[in-house]
Amino acid sequence: MKHLLLIMLAAPCLAATPLDAVNRALLAGDSPAAWQGLAASWPQLASQAQRDSWQAALAALAAEHCGKDAPVQLPPWQPALTLELAQRDMPLARSYRVTLSGEGDARSAQLLDDSGSDLLAGARYEAEGGRHFRLTGPDLAAPLAGGRYRLLLQAGQRQWQAQLLLPPAANLGWLARQPLGVARLPPPRAACPAPWLEQSLLRRSDFALQWWQRREPGQALRWPAANGEQWQSLALVRAEARGALVLRVVQRQVGPR
Repeated sequence: MKHLLLIMLAAPCLAATPLDAVNRALLAGDSPAAWQGLAASWPQLASQAQRDSWQAALAALAAEHCGKDAPVQLPPWQPALTLELAQRDMPLARSYRVTLSGEGDARSAQLLDDSGSDLLAGARYEAEGGRHFRLTGPDLAAPLAGGRYRLLLQAGQRQWQAQLLLPPAANLGWLARQPLGVARLPPPRAACPAPWLEQSLLRRSDFALQWWQRREPGQALRWPAANGEQWQSLALVRAEARGALVLRVVQRQVGPR
């Protein structure tokens, strides 16, 4: 990571920019200052080159401890929370979707970018076993941009919010459709779990889940016998954290069997 940051610091386009303090904190191993500096510098970035460098600094910082050192703490009434940023590929179509899930019964949430756009607007609520919830946002045509976001959660009269620094989910090429399988794995990160695969079968009439299996990327994809008209889904999942919150970036390939 330090080799990458030395190159970034030496680049002429980064001279005297809001990212200088971030890079110095990273080189010094001062994670709290680096997270704080990344959050503060986001609205000051003036070019795509600076935003790309911001994303590179975020990736380097998150890889050190897999994001577990980010300053995000969950409230006592919300002991587990997972935010998923997903790209969904179907024949001749691609969409993006945000999903928030966790323990308890939160009925409302927002994921706001700096312009106030809510990626969870109109999210569908599902209760899972009476102890867990899932809020699934709408299909979005635009890729999920990386940057600074604000997550707001409401469960009854209780409210909680946190600032999240997120990577993009855009034009992921981890999976191939024909033949269905892994095209390339994202770069390994020593502090993070290795990516894994999730296979599932959905009923075509209502998209109800009929079968699910987790596999490692090198394992053969074995599917059960067909049972009526079904959609077939394969997902590659890359997991990290933002403090106590679990963050997943996912590519899914979905299509008829």
